[in-house]
Amino acid sequence: MLVRPSKAPTLLGAKPVSNRLHMAKILLIDDDEALRNVTVEILNSAGHVVDDAPDGNSGLALYATGRYDLIITDIAMPDMDGLELITNLARNSPMPRIIAMSGDSQFSESVYLPTARHLGVQATLSKPIRAETLLKAVEKVLGGPASE
Repeated sequence: MLVRPSKAPTLLGAKPVSNRLHMAKILLIDDDEALRNVTVEILNSAGHVVDDAPDGNSGLALYATGRYDLIITDIAMPDMDGLELITNLARNSPMPRIIAMSGDSQFSESVYLPTARHLGVQATLSKPIRAETLLKAVEKVLGGPASE
């Protein structure tokens, strides 16, 4: 779940966290449609262009057809979960910038997110996620080099 800021107008008029943040093309992959819609709204309001997919298979297909500056993926999804998706994406050189998020089970903090970090993602977020936290993570990941 993504937690909106306490001031709704701030969400709708969200600004980049700093002037260094450039408009990025982002691929968002999450099976929770409501969460996906809110996250797209937040990222769009910060100036980013976002494509979204409901599962890992669809996300991988979209990734193959476009060029993305960042991928944000949930871990717990049907068909192809986020860890399998990350493993597939890691075969690219350089590996794309990825933020993994999870909060669907007791294993999110102890297993899923540490495994995602081990697989090479640049950042992990535990749900529920505040809009400000998401935008700061996006800025941090976009500001650093892609993995080699």
